[in-house]
Amino acid sequence: MNTAFADSPSPTNMILADPPPPVDNTWAAPAVAIPVVIAVTVALYFLVKAARGGIRDQDDFLLAGRRVGPVRNALALSSAPLMYSTLFIITGHIALSGYDAALLMTAFTISMMLGLLIFASHVRNLGVATLGDLLALRLREREARIAAAVVTMLIYAMFTVIQMAAIAFIFNRWFGLDSLVGLALMVAVVGLITVLFVYIGGMPGVTRILVVKVVLVLGVVAVLTALVLAEFNMNVVSLLERAEANAAPAPGGYELLEPGRLFGEGDARWVHLSKLFCIAVGVAAMPFLFMRSFTATSGRDARRSAGWASMIIVGVYLCMGVVGFGAVAVLGADNIGVIKPHRDISLPKLADELGGPVLVGVLGAVAVLTVAAVFAALLINAVTCVTKDINVVRGRRVAPADELKDVRRNVAVIGVASVVVAVAMLPVRTHIFIPTSIDVAGAAILPAVVYALFWRRFNTAGLKWTVYGGIALTLFMVVFSNGVSGPEDAIFADADFKFIDIEPGLISVPAGFLFGWIGTLTSRERNDAAFAEMQVRALTGGLVPARTDRRHGPTDGADRPGRTSPAPSKAP
Repeated sequence: MNTAFADSPSPTNMILADPPPPVDNTWAAPAVAIPVVIAVTVALYFLVKAARGGIRDQDDFLLAGRRVGPVRNALALSSAPLMYSTLFIITGHIALSGYDAALLMTAFTISMMLGLLIFASHVRNLGVATLGDLLALRLREREARIAAAVVTMLIYAMFTVIQMAAIAFIFNRWFGLDSLVGLALMVAVVGLITVLFVYIGGMPGVTRILVVKVVLVLGVVAVLTALVLAEFNMNVVSLLERAEANAAPAPGGYELLEPGRLFGEGDARWVHLSKLFCIAVGVAAMPFLFMRSFTATSGRDARRSAGWASMIIVGVYLCMGVVGFGAVAVLGADNIGVIKPHRDISLPKLADELGGPVLVGVLGAVAVLTVAAVFAALLINAVTCVTKDINVVRGRRVAPADELKDVRRNVAVIGVASVVVAVAMLPVRTHIFIPTSIDVAGAAILPAVVYALFWRRFNTAGLKWTVYGGIALTLFMVVFSNGVSGPEDAIFADADFKFIDIEPGLISVPAGFLFGWIGTLTSRERNDAAFAEMQVRALTGGLVPARTDRRHGPTDGADRPGRTSPAPSKAP
């Protein structure tokens, strides 16, 4: 029984998570899962420690010296979006909602293709290390870096909190741990070990963690898929027929294999269509995924990495579709997670049915690694932002001999603070942070990057309108959405002041582009020369002859008189 969340009568209990409906956890296999977790942790420690030897300077620590080849980068890039929600919860979602839930997975693949087509090779050729670096190439540096740091750290904070909460769910579902104190301790232990790994190995170590994670995920997903298909003599048609026959009736009479269980009629259709749109455009602009392109050996390799990562994700999600339909086909409608809070119990019950405690234990260990690897990628992205953007804004210069010490200090401070905050927020309803962070990325980062790379007229005013306007509109709409009030799983479930049922990003993402266009036209600032220079570098990776510094940018309609072109670090 899960009683891990607060139930005190305090007034603050309004925003505290209610205890999830109890489940009879008969599948947890801690005797297998704990030794596997320890073994994987020890193996990762030696891999990360080995990566430390190749770190000689700040660039090596933060960007792996831009020496990550296309195969490793593709594996690492495909690993980052494979999270607890997109692997473990999606199984139960498909078992309940069928075709419509499977359709949600396509949005993640679309987001990878958007990254491939729009900016993968361009941002690598520019030789930048952060979003702030990219924007500062043609806009006023201080304002550009502040805007980039605000949106990057906001997304980092929200996404980290929800990832740490996922660790608590994993130890509850897969290890059978019920106590809030015990769950908080496990979150702290996993989080601090992850911080230690990032502290030791930097980006080379994070890349190794991501690669190990995706290899293990591919392995267990392949095994699960094979076991499910073996139950039906490798006949997919028989599997789908059994799944549809076993599926519980849905409102509206929609069958499991036809559209309608989510994308039905009325408001529900727009709610779920808006989710598809926001995932497709928002995930592509998430900073911790965005920066994988910076680590590639060349622009061509960054593009190849994104393409191969898309193919890996397609393969994984095809298998997860088989596993999801297999859950209802094998277990029946009454033995899967039949309500929304229980969607994540379908996979462990299926694993227990097909592979027993061994498979459940291995999957539990992989689930922990899945979340820890995402946290590692988030942390190195936040540290890079602080080191490259915030330090520049503050005018703080670090002696070359102290650069590595400084960046490792940032890892320790940001990482430990993040773990402490995440543990403190465990009882709070934070589920809304995932869609909000994706919406913010789509509304603030995507328009800024697209305009910076491709619109000659774009200027600093347009950037500020895009970033701050996109963030403000998204957060305003979130406050009045069904994630904050109305439904029983909302933050304020007892109140109802919502007037927005759709995903806010459906409005805030187009609005972000509109804000950028309006803001740009309100300012006379223009720098055609910097845009032309940026285009040359983005398309070729070459350098433009240096000019005099123009850090603060123009204040009138003329081109800025000149600047020094920062050389791409180890550019091809």
